[in-house]
This record gives sequence, structure tokens and C-alpha cells, in this order.
Amino acid sequence: RTFGFMKDVSALWSAGKALGAGFENTVVMSESRVLNAEGLRFPDEFVRHKALDAVGDLALSGAPLLGLYRSMRGGHKLNHAVLTALMSDPSAWTMVEAEPARRIRGHADVATGLVAPAYGPDVS
Repeated sequence: RTFGFMKDVSALWSAGKALGAGFENTVVMSESRVLNAEGLRFPDEFVRHKALDAVGDLALSGAPLLGLYRSMRGGHKLNHAVLTALMSDPSAWTMVEAEPARRIRGHADVATGLVAPAYGPDVS
């Protein structure tokens, strides 16, 4: 779920943004605490959200990435800028062929048939 400050709600709604946001799908914060009655689902919920955002944003490269990505206080805008800068400099990356990973298939693999994103820029 996303997160935001209660003080920003009026401005966001006036701008036509976050219209579906509510306590059910958003961690709502004041300046000093989480306002949701149930609190956070995990002690590190904010970090989990940011990490998943980065994974999703980097998946827009159009191919699996082999590399190291570190971010401090990152967000969608920074992730996009990093990916744009990387892809705009062909000397900064190389397409490689890799052996398919060998693993034992289990019950969790049933819903994970997608091996590569079906979207993204052409980087060939």
C-alpha cells in the first residue's frame, strides 16, 4: 500500500490525485505518527514499499538487469532518471547471454510463468 501525509490530502484531491486513497489502502501519517488504527503491517513497511517500487521501476528496462543498485531516499523519479541515464549511454551496459537458471520447480512457480517483462523500451 502507498503512504502519505494527512496534511497533503486536500491539495492532492483538489489536483485530482489520490482520489481512491483511504485508510484501507494507504498508510496515513501525521507529522509524528501513523494515523491508521491498525498501524503498520510490518515494522519495515516503508522500506519494503520503496524496495518493491525500485524493482518495478527497474523492470521497465525491458530486460533482466544483472548489477547492483543502491538508492538512498529514492523514489519513482530518481529510479526513472537512473534508468534513463543508464540506457542513454551504450558504453555503460552490455547485453549478455546467460545459462538458464537450474532450480527445482515447486508450488510457488504456478503463478510465476512470466520470465521477462512484456513492456519497456527497445534496448537492442
